[in-house]
Amino acid sequence: MQTLSRERQALEEQGYTVLRGAVDPSAVATALRRINLAIRQHGLSTDDIWTCQLATFFPHLRWEPEVWGALPPAAAELLGWQEGDEWGDPQILLRFPDEEQPWTFEPHVDALPPGQEHRSYRGVIGVALTTAGARDGVACVWPGSHRGEPGEMTPVPLEAGDALVMHPQLGHTGTLNLGPTIRTALYFRLLAGPTLGG
Repeated sequence: MQTLSRERQALEEQGYTVLRGAVDPSAVATALRRINLAIRQHGLSTDDIWTCQLATFFPHLRWEPEVWGALPPAAAELLGWQEGDEWGDPQILLRFPDEEQPWTFEPHVDALPPGQEHRSYRGVIGVALTTAGARDGVACVWPGSHRGEPGEMTPVPLEAGDALVMHPQLGHTGTLNLGPTIRTALYFRLLAGPTLGG
């Protein structure tokens, strides 16, 4: 409970926090195997990779138990789950190695799903299924941007099983993957219950 209190404080002040070892290694391995089996079974064309990296890979897997097994146990409590809240469709992210090229770092916040514009997110949780260092396409965040006071862009390296927890208004972006392997992650977003009159 004391740890969660510290994490909530970091989330409020900086707009993000990292939960180290948030997901059991067996759950990470199970989710990663299911995604890699999908690559073997369904394949991915160059066009598929380009299109899916802007949304999600393998949408048919998003509600499978292997995917949801990688949601950190403390996620709902940390984000302040209330009656009427619900998890949105998870995002399956694969960041294949990129060629060296110019890259503009532009922060964004996640848009609400179609038909849910009357709601809001309580938070976003990105779970690393593979270890990613600064050159491997990790997420970058702008601490304080959720309060309108953006600090310096900060890369967030993660080990497999770590979770990046973000305030829904925190500016963030992806980066080029200049490493040798595919960065694989899952993103879970908690939707607050509908507002009155929504």
